[in-house]
Amino acid sequence: MGTAGPAGPAEPGVSIRLLPPQVADAIAAGEVVERPAAIVKELVENALDAGASRVTIEVRGAGRTLIRVADDGSGIPPDQLRLAFQRHATSKLASLEDLAAIATLGFRGEALASTAAVSDLECRSGGARLRLRAGEVVEEGAAMPVPGTVVEVRDLFANTPARLRFLKSEATENAACVRVVQAYALIYAEVHFEVLVDGRSAVRTPGDGRAAGAALAVLGPAAFADLLEVDGGEVRGLVSQPRLSRGNRDSMLLAVNRRPITSRSLGFAIEECYLGALERGRHPVTVLNLTVDPAEIDVNVHPTKREIRFHAERVTFSGVQRAVRAALTGSRSFRIEPAPTSAVNAAASGHQMTIHEPLRRFEPSPLPAGEAPLRPLGQVQDGYLVAEGPEGVVLVDQHAAHERVLYNRILARMAAGSPATQPLLLPEVIELGPAQAAAAADHDQRLRELGFVVEPFGPAGIRVAEAPLELPPGRVVPALQELLGVLAEARPEGRLQATAASLACHSAVRFGDPLEISEQRRLLTELESAEHAITCPHGRPTRLLLGWQDLKRHFRRNY
Repeated sequence: MGTAGPAGPAEPGVSIRLLPPQVADAIAAGEVVERPAAIVKELVENALDAGASRVTIEVRGAGRTLIRVADDGSGIPPDQLRLAFQRHATSKLASLEDLAAIATLGFRGEALASTAAVSDLECRSGGARLRLRAGEVVEEGAAMPVPGTVVEVRDLFANTPARLRFLKSEATENAACVRVVQAYALIYAEVHFEVLVDGRSAVRTPGDGRAAGAALAVLGPAAFADLLEVDGGEVRGLVSQPRLSRGNRDSMLLAVNRRPITSRSLGFAIEECYLGALERGRHPVTVLNLTVDPAEIDVNVHPTKREIRFHAERVTFSGVQRAVRAALTGSRSFRIEPAPTSAVNAAASGHQMTIHEPLRRFEPSPLPAGEAPLRPLGQVQDGYLVAEGPEGVVLVDQHAAHERVLYNRILARMAAGSPATQPLLLPEVIELGPAQAAAAADHDQRLRELGFVVEPFGPAGIRVAEAPLELPPGRVVPALQELLGVLAEARPEGRLQATAASLACHSAVRFGDPLEISEQRRLLTELESAEHAITCPHGRPTRLLLGWQDLKRHFRRNY
């Protein structure tokens, strides 16, 4: 046999040996210090654990040139400064029992040592100064006493140049550093954070203890206007109204005991609350902190402490959903806001006015008791209903509105076990593919709950004898084919909503179908009495409101 290659087993006769300290330190650093943002994270966590009320972060050259973190926390005693940079040195753990109930952000004792192993690092705290290069102390002495601790990291990865090839562009690395601080700034509203990137301010929070102030500073006024407060006891924070969403999950911030975490199950718990309110591929904006007994979680799962394990995950999952759903009950109609008054005045003065897309937001809309609040005025493009309501003029997407009404009705019938069906004058025969045929066989009961009565027909087909009451006969075949596809692909936990949404879409009036005034009135009445009526089951808005006061302001009528 030939000798083993580089990735194969060791050659016979080669003795086992301990790695040199420098190599071991570099490997350990690789687990903790993946990129500049990881250093920012570790140093900010140390500052918060030290009780800092002000944390300033400076990043230059995408973190490769300089990362500087200064805080006003308790600091490091001068006689312990050298010890702080040894591996597994920490003030946060003393025994194995402490590991089972961790209440601090850091605890492994690796952050400072790992950072020093791959950089030129200087630390000043308690009137002492220590400088290390590639993990070795090169300077030590006194420094001007200042509150807290200052850590400066320079020439990152200079002694491990292979790491540099794996870094992204400067813009990407800068953004990652900023995102790290933004997460802590949103969770620790009582701390004043400031981030400077190449001399320019990127984040600045008031540090006044108000979650709203931190959210406004970090997320901006447009996003802040569409956030709802979550107050579920052990689950607190902010979630976005369905109007505000993102194309990825980067804006879903979750924390446990004020520690930012990654949790697929909790992320799914939140997104499930938005089923029927957000379009597919869209995700909410969240800032949620869960207070959990430290003994009920395991944070010692991943070297970078990103992941967490719950001892009672199902209970936590349910608690998050209850809190988020309670907050979302405050979501109401999309509202059209006209241009600001200053723009209108400019137009009146003869200046050119730029028309911007109106901002849409949610506002409470109390409904009058005992009467239909919307009076139909007509139909535009055979697709939009125009109505008058107590708060203003309302535009309604007839297909989206009818989808919502039917979706709610279908779910209620399925819950009650009372489907509404109609026999087909001429039964339909449908040829199915393998996946659809399997879905038809496996979900026969679900099809009956929806109102379809089918039976096998031939080697790869089914015969449809009855269909749901609201489904027009000409749409039975495409509706059932899509429905079987949904049953074959949807996750079990979302299958009920997905099938109801599919059937509602095929049964609803189409955009372009003319409606008589009586049909318009009936649809508007049903929409106003429907739950979650602001969107269709797929998350598209059902209506837009132009308020009376907005109209008066636009036309400069002060009475």
